[in-house]
Amino acid sequence: MSDAPGDPSGPLAALPSYQPTAGPRTDAPVESVWRLLPLLSGEVVGLEPASVTAFLRHSLPSTWSLFRGVSRVAPLPPRIRRQSSPRSPEEDDEPRARALLAACSDAVGTRVASGALDVSLSGGVDSAVLCTLAARHAPGRVRAWSMDVHFADAVERHNARTVARLAGVEQVDVPIPDALLPDLFEPAVIANEGAILNARAVASFAFYAEAKRLGASVMLSGAGADEVLRGNPLALASALARIEEDRRLARTVLRAAVDNLGRSPDEARGEPWSQEDRPELSDAVRGGPWSLQDTEASAAVRGGPWSQEDGPELSNAARGGPWSPEDMEVSEEVRYAEWVLRELVLPPELRGARAHGLTVHTPYLDSRFADVALSLPESSLVREGVGKWLFRHAVRGLVPDEVRLARKTPRYGHTALSSPVRTRWLELYRAWLSASRLEPLAVIDPKAVLTLLERYTRMEPEAPEADGVDRLLMRLCSLAMLHAHAANGSPCPES
Repeated sequence: MSDAPGDPSGPLAALPSYQPTAGPRTDAPVESVWRLLPLLSGEVVGLEPASVTAFLRHSLPSTWSLFRGVSRVAPLPPRIRRQSSPRSPEEDDEPRARALLAACSDAVGTRVASGALDVSLSGGVDSAVLCTLAARHAPGRVRAWSMDVHFADAVERHNARTVARLAGVEQVDVPIPDALLPDLFEPAVIANEGAILNARAVASFAFYAEAKRLGASVMLSGAGADEVLRGNPLALASALARIEEDRRLARTVLRAAVDNLGRSPDEARGEPWSQEDRPELSDAVRGGPWSLQDTEASAAVRGGPWSQEDGPELSNAARGGPWSPEDMEVSEEVRYAEWVLRELVLPPELRGARAHGLTVHTPYLDSRFADVALSLPESSLVREGVGKWLFRHAVRGLVPDEVRLARKTPRYGHTALSSPVRTRWLELYRAWLSASRLEPLAVIDPKAVLTLLERYTRMEPEAPEADGVDRLLMRLCSLAMLHAHAANGSPCPES
C-alpha cells in the first residue's frame, strides 16, 4: 500500500499526514494515525480533550489532531488568486472554456492511461464529464459505478443511466440497503479517522467495499469540482450558517471550563448568563480561541488583501469560519476549499475507499486542472446565481443539456429521523452516547447529551433543528468510537 492515499498530483487532493508530538519521531509523516499508536506505547492514548472541544466548536488548529500525542502535517495549499473580471463578462470566454476542457481531458487521460478505468457516476455534471472523457480515452474499457441508496437524487440517478448509455460504458448499480448503514457506522468512522456528519459517508464506505468486491481497483471521482469551480455560489454562506448552529449546539453539551479554584468563568466573574449564552465563547469562536495571536490574525484577515473581484461576501462571511488565516498569501477561497475538502469531502473518498484496497483519484483537484479553474475570474464561473458557468459552457455537446444545465440541488440531507431504519439508528446513538462512553472524553456532559438525545427522538424529521442536532449526535458518536479504538489499541483497519 502506498504511503499517500488518493491522488498525489495536487495539494488539494491530499489529506493531512501525522507525526508524534513527543518521543521518537518517524522518518516521515505517516498517512494513517493508527500507524502511530505502536510508537506511543507507554503514553496515555486516546483523544485529546482540548482537541475535542476545539473540534466541536469548529476551531481546531490546522496542526492539531484529535488524538493525544499526534500532530497533523498538511500539504501547502496553492497560492492562486482569481484573475480580475474583464470589462465585458463575455471577453475571452471561448479560449478560457477551451483551456478548461483541455486541462480536464488531460487530467482524466493521464489517469486512464495509468489504469483508472472505473468512474463513480452520480449523474451530476462533474461525474458525467469524467465518465464521458474517460470513455473517449479508453473506448469499450470503462465502467461507471452508481450508488442506489434511498436518499440519492432520483433525477441524477436517471441522468446517470442516460450518460452511461450515451458514453457507451457499462454501468454497475450498487444497492446500499438502509439496514446496512447503522452497522457500518463504526467501521466507517475508524477508516475515515475522523467524525462522520451524515449517512452519505457511511454509504460511500459500503459503496467502495462492493465496488472492490466486483473488481474495481482504481476509480475516478468528481470530488472537488464544486470547490475549485464555484459550483455552489452560496456554499460558503450556508457552511457558516451550519457552523454557527453547530457551535451553539456544542455549547449545550460541553462541560464548563474551570480555573484553579474550581470555578467556572461565569462564577469567577460573577456573571449571570448561562453556559450556552456565554459571550466569551462566541467572541472566541469568531476569532479562533486558541491564542491572542490567532485572534489578531483573524482581525487581520478581515482586512485582507483579496481583490474586489474576489467578492466582498467572501471576506465578510469568513469572519466566523474555521478555515485557518495562518498564510496570508493563500486566498480566502482556497483556504475555505482546503477546509471543506480535508474535513468533509475527501476522508470518505480517500480513506474510506482505501480501507477496502481501492484507490480513488480526483482529477478536478489535479494541479493541471485546479490551477486553471482557481485562476478564472469569478464572472466566468458564476452568472445569474448559477455556478460553474464556464465549465458548463465548455462541456456543451459532451454531455446532455439536461445534465449540463441542471441546477445544484441539496444532497444527502439524511438524518436518523428520516431513515427507514430510524429505530436502529437511535439504538446506535443510545449505545455510544452513554455516560460510560462519553466520560473518557473528559469535556462532554453526558446528562446534557442524554437530554438532547431524548429531545431529538421526539422531533419530526422535517423539524428545522433536526439536521443540526443529528450532526452533533453523529459527531459525538464518532468521537466516542475513535477514542475507544485508540485507547484499546485495536489493530490498524488497513492491516
